[in-house]
Amino acid sequence: MKLNLKIVVALLLCVVAAITVGMVAAEDLTLPDGATFTVPDGFTVQDDGDGNTALVKDDLAIIVLASDAKSPDDAKKTLESKGYTFKSQKDVSGFGDIKVFEQAYDKDGMPIYGYVCEVDGSSYIVCAANAPSDWDVSNSDNPVNIIIKSIDTSNV
Repeated sequence: MKLNLKIVVALLLCVVAAITVGMVAAEDLTLPDGATFTVPDGFTVQDDGDGNTALVKDDLAIIVLASDAKSPDDAKKTLESKGYTFKSQKDVSGFGDIKVFEQAYDKDGMPIYGYVCEVDGSSYIVCAANAPSDWDVSNSDNPVNIIIKSIDTSNV
């Protein structure tokens, strides 16, 4: 009987945890410039230690930054100066009126994708670290896709 009670208590704790995660996943975050974006389902919000907000799920980490970069080349120069090895760049579509460039980098053997985008005249960079090998930002379920499409600049 005590074993059944332990199982019931454990299941109740799991339900409470699932509800809590669900509430966190639906939140919007505000960037320093006033823009907001939606946290994709399943991600937890953490401080990355450099004053940036990181979204983490399993081994994937995503950071969203309001950027002074006026072009993808500006972003590339900045990241290369910080020790990132540039691999490739391509124009990616599927974001409506938002122009997005995907830049692939390597940092100490870890794959990093930087998405340079302009939303209503403001520049943003969404970085995804340790992305899985089947990473495809054009997939509507991709967390970076969700973030970019949800950027709201009405308070900028």
